Amino acid sequence: MSKNVLYAQAGGITAVINASAAAVLETAQSHPERFGTVYAAINGIVGVLEERLVDMSQLDASQIKQLKTHPGAAFEACRFDLDPLEDNPEQYERVLTVFKHYDIGYFFYNGGNGSMVTAQKVADYCTSQGHPVTCIGVAKTIDNDLDISHCSPGFGSAAKFIASSLLEVNMDLKSMHNTSTKFLAFESMGRNTGWLTIAGGLIKNAIPDIPLLILPAERAFNKQKFLARVQQLFDEKGYCLCVVSEGLQDEQGNYVSITNIEHTHLQDYTQLGGVADALSHMVAQEMGVKTHSITPDYLQRSASHFVSKTDWQMAYDAGKSAVIAAMNGEHGVLPIIEVTSESPFSWRFTNVDLMTVADLEKTVPDHFLTPDGMDITQAALDYLTPLIQGEMPFTYVNGLPDIRLFDFSLLPQQLAPYKIVK
Repeated sequence: MSKNVLYAQAGGITAVINASAAAVLETAQSHPERFGTVYAAINGIVGVLEERLVDMSQLDASQIKQLKTHPGAAFEACRFDLDPLEDNPEQYERVLTVFKHYDIGYFFYNGGNGSMVTAQKVADYCTSQGHPVTCIGVAKTIDNDLDISHCSPGFGSAAKFIASSLLEVNMDLKSMHNTSTKFLAFESMGRNTGWLTIAGGLIKNAIPDIPLLILPAERAFNKQKFLARVQQLFDEKGYCLCVVSEGLQDEQGNYVSITNIEHTHLQDYTQLGGVADALSHMVAQEMGVKTHSITPDYLQRSASHFVSKTDWQMAYDAGKSAVIAAMNGEHGVLPIIEVTSESPFSWRFTNVDLMTVADLEKTVPDHFLTPDGMDITQAALDYLTPLIQGEMPFTYVNGLPDIRLFDFSLLPQQLAPYKIVK
């Protein structure tokens, strides 16, 4: 007998996360003998707890087409982790109640490392209580920190946006540096990993001798060496462009810049940001030149008009592969990307244990960075370049991207209200 499906989105979004959502829906609907109604939780696991569900099966062809290129998380992702079972069993009991009521037999959680832990907890608990749920992860993250996988769906589009923006900014900086700004810092996302930072180095494919500094999170920041390199580029080229990880730390392990610390009942979350501004002020004070900083922040992960076609296909394939894994009797796995050919670039998805990948974090390897830690090697360019290839068709209305809000109708709540303690 067919069982119903529940799909949810978690963590920071990507420009292609909704392609994965569309793939889950389309693939499940093409196998009605196995899958029943396809639901989506609004706001990830929070929506499950609060019984905020929509019936994805009601989307028509035009809405599914819109979903495939829609920015943001169409079903509203969340940053919320379930408490340990021993601390808050009521959370798990509530999830089980919702799953039983809606006859959920398949749970697809679209997220990164932390989300995979949540997905596994849910599946394990429901199964232990006599309601087996097939749980499959759907990979995504712009940080590219999902280990074992060749790359993470979502990273290629963010990398394409960052490199393209830097290429254009460089032309502005070069044209003005003689009488205006000489140093510009561009801040990329990435708490512990510098993948988006080294993506800025893709502009070397267009301008090999560009005066560029790359400061990834994997290397400790040394103020004296940094300033000496900036001065060297000033002397050689007249200006310097710098791309830096928001998670840059000094040699004592302290973040160079922190925006805020959010306190919850379980732990504190450090919000990073401002490192580009900090470096910009440093150069201005030490060298007496005009500087500038750019923090693209959400822009780098939501630019649906600038998606890599390769990345979009990976995101769609991630959702499709998750449903196929469920059909093949897999449980507690995450389909990840395995490269099958370097030229032409091709890949396939293979399944790994959810908890295995959840415990790992892929950082930029040493051989992708030069010995001084402030530039990338050819090996890094060889890895990055295939991920940004191709462009997706995109339509405009009245001069703006054709982006409209989805107006989902929530299913009437049938269970007792549930209040989350954050």
